[in-house]
Amino acid sequence: MRWRQRVFIGVSIAAAMSPVVQPAAATAAPLPKTVTTAMATATTTALTASPASSSYDSPVMFTAHVSAPSGTPAGSVIFTDTSNGSILDTATLSSGTASFSTAALAPGTRSIVARYGGSSTFSPSSSAAVRIPVAAAGSPAVTYQTDPRHDGDQAQGTLKASSLTRKWTVTLGGTGSFNYESGAVSYPLIARGRVFVTVENAQTGGSKLYALNASTGAIDWTVGLGGMYGFSALAYDGGRVFAVNFSGILTAFAASTGQELWAVQLGQSTAPPTAYDGVVYASTSGVGGTVFAVSEADGVIRWGVQVLNGDESSPAVDDTGAYVSYACQQDYRFSLSGARAWYHSTSCEGGGGSTPVLHGSSLYTRGATATDTPLILSKSAGTLTGTFASATAPAFDGTSMYTLWDGNLAAVDPSGSPNRWTFRNGSLVTAPVVNGGVVYAGSSSGKVYGLSASSGAKVWTGTAGPKILKPDEFGPDVLTGMAIGGGLLVVPAGNQLTAFGG
Repeated sequence: MRWRQRVFIGVSIAAAMSPVVQPAAATAAPLPKTVTTAMATATTTALTASPASSSYDSPVMFTAHVSAPSGTPAGSVIFTDTSNGSILDTATLSSGTASFSTAALAPGTRSIVARYGGSSTFSPSSSAAVRIPVAAAGSPAVTYQTDPRHDGDQAQGTLKASSLTRKWTVTLGGTGSFNYESGAVSYPLIARGRVFVTVENAQTGGSKLYALNASTGAIDWTVGLGGMYGFSALAYDGGRVFAVNFSGILTAFAASTGQELWAVQLGQSTAPPTAYDGVVYASTSGVGGTVFAVSEADGVIRWGVQVLNGDESSPAVDDTGAYVSYACQQDYRFSLSGARAWYHSTSCEGGGGSTPVLHGSSLYTRGATATDTPLILSKSAGTLTGTFASATAPAFDGTSMYTLWDGNLAAVDPSGSPNRWTFRNGSLVTAPVVNGGVVYAGSSSGKVYGLSASSGAKVWTGTAGPKILKPDEFGPDVLTGMAIGGGLLVVPAGNQLTAFGG
């Protein structure tokens, strides 16, 4: 596939293709406008779901029926997950019926409501909530550091470290002198039997998105992402891959075929998107900064909220909100409906930021990694509860936090102290990932180590390539990192990608 002109929501093609784009107005997307009169006919909205229970990455069809004592209501219906405030889709009524299908419902019990907006002759109405139990399924890696919390913990499935061997290695990037990470391969996503990465173009700006067969490493499909510089980043949810480039173009692709589904212009981007429960969250910069929530179904911007600057921070998301962290520890929590829940600020501001991590009742933020002291904040109020030391996003399991400092990996109590063990290597560079009681980290020499989560003892070593790059959270390049999913440990090493499996 080739990069081509696209139709963008709310902007001209010329504006959409400009290298640095100012964000759209940072306000919540309005509900459908209605004009009702005192004589408007009352309506009733009923919602059904099929099936009545589901698992992650499996489709559920929601059907809203809007009726009235006389006549057939027209207009649109908004489908909302009221368990967290996420607006999932807006659908137009046809003969009083509107439908919406999604495979992106997050694990847990979802509470879906359909709201009819009304018209000049029919009054608005809302359905009763339909509760859908959604089970966790498979072991996908869906964004940077495995999951929307960015905690590096692959809780599903278990790799057997003692039997890990190299399954395949592919060279995707070229070589050149465009910049430090010329031709580098990004962190991978792993879902539905495929591995997804973006790769910097070696001699020019822009990048490509690759979908590889997880069993063989063969290329299933590829598409150019365009954009200025080499930055691009990915997230996965419900059968779709979401890619953002430096110019702030967020595009949805069908994970199975690479078909483009929609594209929308946001602000300049240097942070991975995060997809959760039918919504993509993206942190953008420009003049100030904006955090956007975009419907996975159709690319509609549901809300945008202003932040101080806005560089480099991939939103950490769960049902409690979306969290971001910027220079000088300017940290935010927003509800999934777009309201600011709290704002942790200091006496300075600046450019840059980093990816925060959610674990338990705490948020782990690093601000601008070159200058700020990493903080532990309470999720509920944003108050300071502790500090920690890590050059990368920390990883977590049920008992420990795993941090990287001066090339060494340490297991630390989640409160920030004490240290439980340290693996002294001196050349470790990747953010750690955890699965099945083993912590994995890669070194600049190209080696990958598996360490016992309980003792720090080395239980496995593999070689991914000649050189593994550290994650660059402060530049317009692809963000590197490892992922565990689908029975594989997948590791980018420069312009190569290697998968280890049992």
